[in-house]
Amino acid sequence: MEKENKRLKEELPKQKAALQRKYQHVLEAERNKQSQQLAEKDKKIEELQAKYKGEEFRHQQDNQEKDRIIRQKDGIINDYRERIGHYLSTLSELLRTAVKAVLDYVQDGYRSFNYRQECDVKRYMNSLSDKEEAADTVLNASLPFLKSDECEKVKGQLSYIVQDMKEERQQSRSRGFHM
Repeated sequence: MEKENKRLKEELPKQKAALQRKYQHVLEAERNKQSQQLAEKDKKIEELQAKYKGEEFRHQQDNQEKDRIIRQKDGIINDYRERIGHYLSTLSELLRTAVKAVLDYVQDGYRSFNYRQECDVKRYMNSLSDKEEAADTVLNASLPFLKSDECEKVKGQLSYIVQDMKEERQQSRSRGFHM
């Protein structure tokens, strides 16, 4: 037994050293494996970050382009608003002068429109494509200032102007075709 104990005591440090070497080797292998996995993960993270930065840059460019388009559309819309406002203001002024011409016509005792009054009415009617609708608008805008018996006389006079404008347009078209 003593021999066996002696032999075991001698082998024990050798086995311990062998186990330590084996442990160190396994530990080193595991470290290398973990380091390699970390390196791969770091590489994937870098790729994703680069992709994200690229997408972020592209989104910034897209947003800048959208902002530019929005500013351009806003400019166009504001321009149209100004034009429409000017058009409505002009149209309102034309309607006002047409209604004044109708009222002057009524005050003058229903004689036919004088040249200036007729021009004022025609100027408003020319601003719209549908002349009958324009005449109705002038009549409707004049109604609050007219008595019930005056409406028919004004309506007849406006119809005459509409008919006259249609004839003038037809004549100008026929002259244009014969040239």
